[in-house]
Amino acid sequence: MLKRIANLLEDKSLYIAIVLTFLIAYLSIISLKIEEPKIEFGYFDKVAHTISYIFLTLSWFLAFSLRKVNFFKSLLIAISISFYGIIIEMIQGKFTSNREADIYDVLANTIGILLGFGIFILWIQKRKVLK
Repeated sequence: MLKRIANLLEDKSLYIAIVLTFLIAYLSIISLKIEEPKIEFGYFDKVAHTISYIFLTLSWFLAFSLRKVNFFKSLLIAISISFYGIIIEMIQGKFTSNREADIYDVLANTIGILLGFGIFILWIQKRKVLK
């Protein structure tokens, strides 16, 4: 069952990566009328950034069909996603009236990218063991 899900994700991974990229950009720029959850945790936004960029990173690694850890390709993907996150923050600061650029969002994005890369490496290693 897990193998079928993994194969399905790999088959549609480019589409998933593109959709996630546009979805993150859209959600980063629009004016959300949703209140943050009323919990005793003041960093909900940063956790959301981290989780979003974990999935974005994983989706692009899958889109490039990295069946093994290729340091150069992995680094290029990670740097590209980092630049994407920085550009989104700059757009928020310059072109929106309800959002602002935040260096801590960039840091949360970077943490998400690094975690996504780590998860990908562990997943690749596990797949090698299973084969």
